[in-house]
Amino acid sequence: MPPTHTNQYGRKESRGYRPFLLIPKVIFVALYLGSLAAILAIWLASDFPSLAASDPRRLMLLDQISLLIMYLHIPLLLGALAFGAALFLQHPRVFLRLRWLQVKLLCLLILIPASHFFLASRFARLEDPSADRARAATAATQFTVGLAITLAASIWIIILGRLKPHLGQNWAKAYPKTASPA
Repeated sequence: MPPTHTNQYGRKESRGYRPFLLIPKVIFVALYLGSLAAILAIWLASDFPSLAASDPRRLMLLDQISLLIMYLHIPLLLGALAFGAALFLQHPRVFLRLRWLQVKLLCLLILIPASHFFLASRFARLEDPSADRARAATAATQFTVGLAITLAASIWIIILGRLKPHLGQNWAKAYPKTASPA
C-alpha cells in the first residue's frame, strides 16, 4: 500500500469532493438567510395592516412577497438541502454518530415543514379578499412573528452547524482509533 502524503496542516492530499460541495452549500445557506431577512424587511416596511383591501399597493406587496418566496427563497432552501445531503452521503455512518448533527437534522426536520405550513396558512388568509380588516391584521401580525421566528431559528441552526458543540460527546473515548497492523 503506498504511503499517504499529508500537507503542512496534517491533512491528506486529496479531500475528495468535499470542497466542491461545501462552498456551494455555504453560498446557498447565506443566500437563503439573506432572502428570508429581505422578505421580513420588505414585509415590516410595508405597513400592511393600514392598507385597504382594495388598495393596489396591498395586492402588489402580496404578489411581490409571493414571488420572492416562490422563485428565490424556496429554491435557495432546496439547493442548501441538496448540497447538505450530498455532503452527508460522503460518510453517513460517521456523521450519524455526531450528536450536534443529530440535533441539527432534528431541528431542520421540525423547522422547515412547520414554518412552511404556518406561513403558507397565514399568507392565504392575507390574500383572501373577503376577510375583514381585523382578521387581516391578526394574520399580518402572525405572519410577521412567523417570519421572525423562522429567521431566528435558521440563524440558530447555522450557528449550531458552525460551532459543532460536543453536547456531552467525547469522540476520542467513544470511538478510539484502532491501531493499524504494521
